[in-house]
Amino acid sequence: MIDDDEDLTAAAALFALDALDDVERARLLRTVAQAPPARREEFDAEVAEVREALAGLSRATAAEPPAALRGRLLAQIDDEPVASAPSRRRRPGWMLAAAAAAAVVVGVGGVAIGYAIGDRDAPGRQSSVEEIFAAPDVQTTSGEVAGGRATVTYSPSTGEGVLVMNQVPKPAPGTIYQMWLDGPGGPRLAGTMTDADIGSSTTAVIEGMRGATAVSFTVGDAATPEQRIGEPVATLPLT
Repeated sequence: MIDDDEDLTAAAALFALDALDDVERARLLRTVAQAPPARREEFDAEVAEVREALAGLSRATAAEPPAALRGRLLAQIDDEPVASAPSRRRRPGWMLAAAAAAAVVVGVGGVAIGYAIGDRDAPGRQSSVEEIFAAPDVQTTSGEVAGGRATVTYSPSTGEGVLVMNQVPKPAPGTIYQMWLDGPGGPRLAGTMTDADIGSSTTAVIEGMRGATAVSFTVGDAATPEQRIGEPVATLPLT
């Protein structure tokens, strides 16, 4: 049963990519029709956003949803009305995996790794992403970052994750976004993003996450990218 809007918006991605058969599509549409107007609008917006986010991906980066994850999503869809719930949007992992094939790569302690949208065939990129989403302990955390939204899907066992940022504005001229992995030994710089790295939808693979308790974001000086200035503008806890 779909019991909150996370499940409905997650199912929207399956709908957007025509990953449902006729029976599944009919069940989902009945569920959407029974939802409050605000929830229906959110579903429509999610469908549009998924299609827009994936429109620029190469055919070679397309990914089928893992059977287990697809089954879990579809098992939540039934004919019962959907109750109203506060919004906290979460994307299904397989859709993030497809987007991550065109991601920027953020390495441990790396700075200014740069925009790698054209390097979607980098060795090990796809296998790393597939391992993350195939891991039995895969988890998701999300929150607001500078007025936009950031989601990290990660696996403690692999020590890696996928970051997706939507509608996060570009950093001001002369500044950068710094991403840190917080842990018992203090924050470790995971990477930086300049204004050239930020689009309406930005993705990154994060490495070296073992032992981290949170992912935090700060705004730094482009001239000294490794120096942490001020308090985090956002912190996403890793549980």
